[in-house]
Amino acid sequence: MFSRSLTSDERRWLEEIELFVKEIHASLGGHDYSHVLQVTEFAIEIANNIEEDVDPVVVICGALLHDIGRKISDEMHGLVGGSIAEELLESLPISDEQAKRITKVIVRHTATSHVVPQSVEEKIVYDADGLDRLGTMGLLRGFVGKKGSMVEVLERYMAKRVKAYDKLFFPISQKIGKVRDEEMRKLIMLFTQRLNERKETVEELTLP
Repeated sequence: MFSRSLTSDERRWLEEIELFVKEIHASLGGHDYSHVLQVTEFAIEIANNIEEDVDPVVVICGALLHDIGRKISDEMHGLVGGSIAEELLESLPISDEQAKRITKVIVRHTATSHVVPQSVEEKIVYDADGLDRLGTMGLLRGFVGKKGSMVEVLERYMAKRVKAYDKLFFPISQKIGKVRDEEMRKLIMLFTQRLNERKETVEELTLP
């Protein structure tokens, strides 16, 4: 649960960060502004339903900023985002400890950083991001803007998406994501069936 409520000053500068994030994510395809808002909503819901004390500033700021590195790099966006955030956080009225914790949330929210989430806030944002990979929209987001043939893109990202649910840390995250995961798996089965049919058609094609 959140250890306290946000102050009016914290709400004000978090709203300023939200505007900053909205501008950065305006043209980021599958990781657009709606994705950031959904992850932030999931993070708040998870934080409100666990026993551990959670710093609201670290969770909300970390969720809002978790994908800012994608403006520069997709594969290394956690590490890049952490570097960008360090400079941004210096301008905010928060402690050095909070700034470090927020930076770690950003770095560790993705497996591409190769650093496993440790703190409760890091795990919350990791789960929140994972939840938005599930369901119909979560599956479709994984295909947006990806390079390669249709078959390659579909097979690659369906294989990744099907593992997302099992990587969630908290029971509440699993509860939130259960229906979404089931919905997504049905779609993956359908897509896989259609892809196999397409492959068979190509293999059977003979020129006159």
